[in-house]
Amino acid sequence: MMRHLGLTVMVISLLGALAPTSPAWADFEVTGPDGRRILLKDDGTWRHVDAVEQEPAKIKAEEKGEAILTLEQRIEEGPNCRFEFRLSNDLPYEIWSIVPAFSAYRADGVLYETRSVGFVSLKPGNTQARSTVFRRITCKEIARLQVSGGDRCEMGQLTRFTNEPGACLARVRVVASDLVPFEK
Repeated sequence: MMRHLGLTVMVISLLGALAPTSPAWADFEVTGPDGRRILLKDDGTWRHVDAVEQEPAKIKAEEKGEAILTLEQRIEEGPNCRFEFRLSNDLPYEIWSIVPAFSAYRADGVLYETRSVGFVSLKPGNTQARSTVFRRITCKEIARLQVSGGDRCEMGQLTRFTNEPGACLARVRVVASDLVPFEK
């Protein structure tokens, strides 16, 4: 009986000693067998510290330049309006695919329609022209065009599986136009 009581007291003491430290566990670093630093997180996950520190520098080195999107023309086609766009790739890598969306707004701020336009296999230094038609609305009725989307691009380190909304379009500069307000 005394032995059982002594064991119970010891287990309770051990649990009591560990209880205050468990919610206060923090991330800590260890060195792996290959010499790389590893961050062990209190949620049970881990990551290489050196790899995370080097990634931003690698991305910054790669990100010299930009893609430039311009609105080239606005053409009345009866009750429809056609817009011509040009994407110039001044990035140091190929734009395999980007599909931005173009939203046409009326003067009262109401969205009329959104159309997607794809640019593919655009090598550094090259340009591509694309167009889209907004049907049953004249060019005079369109007060502004807004560029959005493009989140499933493939260029540089971004792939169609990248889950960073806006990361693709962040690499594209939209040039203001005299034809109609044109912006991101």
